[in-house]
Amino acid sequence: MKRKLRDQQQGEEGEAVSETNKRIHPFFTPGEEKKDMGLRWLQQVPSVLIGRSKQAESGGRSKVAAFDLDSTLIKTRSGRVYPRDSGDWQWWDTSVPTTIRRLYDEGYKIVIFSNQNGLNSNQKIKSFKTKVENISNQLGVSIVFLAALEKDRYRKPMTGMWEWIENEEEVKIDREKSFFVGDAAGREAGWKPKEKKDHSAVDRKFAANLQLPFHTPEEFFLKEDKADFTWGSFEPTKYPDSLPLFSPSSTPLIPLDQSQEVIVCVGYPASGKSSFCKKHVVSKGYVYVNQDTLKTRDKCIKACQQALSEGKSVIVDNTNPEASTRANYIRLAKQANVGVRCFYFTADENLARHNSYFRALHTRSGEEEQKREVLSIMAYNSFKSKFQQPKESEGFKEVKHINFVFEGTDQDKKAWQKWWH
Repeated sequence: MKRKLRDQQQGEEGEAVSETNKRIHPFFTPGEEKKDMGLRWLQQVPSVLIGRSKQAESGGRSKVAAFDLDSTLIKTRSGRVYPRDSGDWQWWDTSVPTTIRRLYDEGYKIVIFSNQNGLNSNQKIKSFKTKVENISNQLGVSIVFLAALEKDRYRKPMTGMWEWIENEEEVKIDREKSFFVGDAAGREAGWKPKEKKDHSAVDRKFAANLQLPFHTPEEFFLKEDKADFTWGSFEPTKYPDSLPLFSPSSTPLIPLDQSQEVIVCVGYPASGKSSFCKKHVVSKGYVYVNQDTLKTRDKCIKACQQALSEGKSVIVDNTNPEASTRANYIRLAKQANVGVRCFYFTADENLARHNSYFRALHTRSGEEEQKREVLSIMAYNSFKSKFQQPKESEGFKEVKHINFVFEGTDQDKKAWQKWWH
């Protein structure tokens, strides 16, 4: 079988279960001790910890019962948000282990999907594996465990971990009969008396990307009613398709007489500036000035000055959040006695961050895979803290608003409309 062959071909860790792992967690009394299921740790995806029970199931299972880990199957025994050590855990509710065993007996494959941010050392990883092995032992049934360590296509709400399961399984998984349970469900503060706001909706988004039935732990284990929730301030499937490319539309994007000018771009990182500039402006003969390429603002200013001295028009593709930065290019345009306009890219932070994840983690149809980094939240906070909305009173002949309009194949558009963070 392909699963067994892969196990033989891939490096494996943790063949021996430590004495610590053999101890029974104090949740159980001695009469309730579970057999040692043990986990085999696979090294198949560099950014994902993958563990599978050594006592493998015979044959594949078409139904998957999938769960988040923290605040879904377990919680800290200490009451802290983050565990103190590998022993600081207990079941989220006493019904959890018996429910998992019942699902297994009903023919479900038990899979745990977890995002883990802080496992940044070998010692932390070792301690975390010990905890997961103890959890597995107490459940006493065969499981598969996956933990995404990086911001890549394996991290929820992205679907790489699920796709790995589907590729490993020996039968086609029936998503309609499968489901996912997680606590990051987008519930606002007070969704239940004294309950805090969910830290995100990433678990609900993960299930939505896969078109899986979704439940919160309260709904699934405690049979509580469904709670209200929000997806957040940006829903990609609801982003309008009918936005004009730019406004005002009463004036052309490029002067009809092709008179020399400077265009200064303003907008969040990943708001669509570069692709728009290259497609709609640089293709018309404008010199492209970009700080990501030239590295410093001074070099951008010199490049702009050089182009103007050669009688060429220029577009400055930087974020240019504050008026004082834009003033440098306005001054150059006036010195060269040419017009200067502003292209203000209107995508807000939420849309821009969505674009950042999409362009870093999705390979467009017909393109080779390119390694791009997801932009940090600091890049957005920096722009936001400096931002002054551009105005004609700064010296611009016109401030043209540029809307983000997705351009790509239907397949790419379908991928863009998924949740990426």
